[in-house]
This record gives sequence, C-alpha cells and structure tokens, in this order.
Amino acid sequence: MANQNRGEVTLPVGDKAFKLAFSVNALCELEDALDMPVARIGELLNDSANLRMDTVRKVIWAALRDHHEEIDLKEAGKLATDIPLVMTKIGEAFRLAFPSGGGNDARPPKAKAG
Repeated sequence: MANQNRGEVTLPVGDKAFKLAFSVNALCELEDALDMPVARIGELLNDSANLRMDTVRKVIWAALRDHHEEIDLKEAGKLATDIPLVMTKIGEAFRLAFPSGGGNDARPPKAKAG
C-alpha cells in the first residue's frame, strides 16, 4: 500500500497495484528524459491541450522508478489504460512531492538519532 507521507500514491491497473512517487531521484530521471526542468514539467502536466502521450508515458515511467525499477518505458505506457485515472494519480503524486509550506500537507520532520 502506498504511503502518502512518503509522497506515494497507488495506481490500480487490472488486478495489480503500482506505487507512484516523485522522489528527488525520480524527478532527476524525469528531467533528463524530458530535457526540461521540473517546474516546466509541472506546467506542462497542467496544459492538456499541449500534453503529448509520449510525455505522459515518461512521467509514468519516472514515477514508477523508486518501487518498480524493472518496468521500462514501453511497459509504463501499457499501464496507461485509463488516462483520466492515470493523470489524477500523477497529479496526486506530483503534489505530494511538493507539499505546501505548512499545515497538514507538509511532511513531518524525521526524528533525530540519538
């Protein structure tokens, strides 16, 4: 099960569930794959008139990297069977990667060892 405190969301596909998350490493891979900064990627995801399916496939692939590294780009595209659901889940994971400055959306600080 996905842990929203860690920025994870669950993408159900058929009888399977996949964890999506945009960690720093996943975002770096996405920036490399799309050759654009993360802020531009966020803008693009909100611009459905100019959003290409190739971009959606790369975003899905990057969001899977932390928990499903074995899934390649073509396999990621096969998971996009329900585009409205996929886009909703990507949006949720993207928002969790960039929580607001305060309130209940912010990630709790990690406990210090000692």
